[in-house]
Amino acid sequence: MTVTAGNPPGDFVQVGATRDGLEPYLDAAHRRGMRTVLVETPAYLRWRRLLGRREFEVEVAVERPQDPDAVRTALAAAGVTPALVLTGFERYVYAGFALARALRVAPWPDVGDTFRPLDKREQREALLAGAPQVAQPRFVPLGPDGGDAADRLDGGDAADRLDGGDAADQLGFPQVIKPADGGGGLGVLLVDGAAQRHRALDRVSALVNYGGGAFSGIVAEEFVKGPEFSLQGVAHEGSAVLLSVCEKLTCLEEVPAEPGLSGFREVGHVARPGDGAPPALQELAQACLDATGYRAGPFHVDVIQGPDGPVFVEMGFRLSGGGLVALVEKATGADWAELAFRTHLGDAPVRPPSPDTGVGGTRIAGQISAMSEQELAAAEALREPGMTVEIQLAAPPPDPAALPADDLPVLASDLARHTGAAGRVVLSGGPGDRIPALLHSLVADRLRG
Repeated sequence: MTVTAGNPPGDFVQVGATRDGLEPYLDAAHRRGMRTVLVETPAYLRWRRLLGRREFEVEVAVERPQDPDAVRTALAAAGVTPALVLTGFERYVYAGFALARALRVAPWPDVGDTFRPLDKREQREALLAGAPQVAQPRFVPLGPDGGDAADRLDGGDAADRLDGGDAADQLGFPQVIKPADGGGGLGVLLVDGAAQRHRALDRVSALVNYGGGAFSGIVAEEFVKGPEFSLQGVAHEGSAVLLSVCEKLTCLEEVPAEPGLSGFREVGHVARPGDGAPPALQELAQACLDATGYRAGPFHVDVIQGPDGPVFVEMGFRLSGGGLVALVEKATGADWAELAFRTHLGDAPVRPPSPDTGVGGTRIAGQISAMSEQELAAAEALREPGMTVEIQLAAPPPDPAALPADDLPVLASDLARHTGAAGRVVLSGGPGDRIPALLHSLVADRLRG
């Protein structure tokens, strides 16, 4: 769709707010004269206002944004005329695509006539069937398929029903337990034996997904040790346009009130332009698109560099969170959200700028999420010739007690996974090989943990 004076652009609908506060789709929509509409739970809309986040022109409160029919009804009641529907947060990616297909608006049908986003278990099965050359951890789905997730995972001794027994034991230890449809590291745990797996399953089954719902299932998978990376790109007419490759800094942290049980948290990233990615990563990104049937839109893929090459971990059918949209632009000059709009609306070539043309790319940029004043103070001392050090202080978090009591269960996972940072430290320019070393020095204590 090309927006012209005689072609009213309609409304841009975003299902789910970003948790890093960037909201990069807002600018792309405003450039096209589109009214911006945000769909979220009433609880998160209230929390977002306390956080002082950027405003959409229309906010539509829906108790269950994961229900596309409920979202469709609420949009109609609010007088919204969608022209483009995209997802701002992993929890609602399934509903976002279903809603676009039901309304017959972009990104449907360019994304694929029959495409639906696959959860973590389904991604593994799709790659086994359609791209068996892609290495991935061995895995075992835990729990029954079908039905309502709340009915399947609540009640009784969940760990006894979900454990997987011999099949899960054959994965070896350590192994990873994760929700099939979680996000942001929620409920992803490392276990080193059947007893720990049992505890981990009890823990995950007791968690609520973002927005207060239950998980659709749980997966046990082989733990592959090695450097972690993520790929950021845009699918255009079925081809992978790889914008960047990020080295991930990830730490293990003990689960509160669960001694000996550890979860993962992404501490930082180092981004480099995708045009320099090894062929194996380019091929992996394309194989993921082919296997899942995803033909148009933003995507990211998490991989581990194993001893024999890259190993697929999981894929997201949206922009990354955690400040990565801004980091990708700093490292490459590419406006990831703008390129996503272009591929969906067809109003410009979907081609990232070359960082060598002087359009703002620096070839490498890195960031960490600082969790203490000590880390911020150490970052202040990282002044080297040619290097830019940006310290983005986080505002003091609002008091959840200012919210209605009924909001707290809905926001439980958000408060656990997306609060507590003291700020973000971003490094760019200077000798590129210095940035990873400096970032590692800032968070060395956490990485050792």
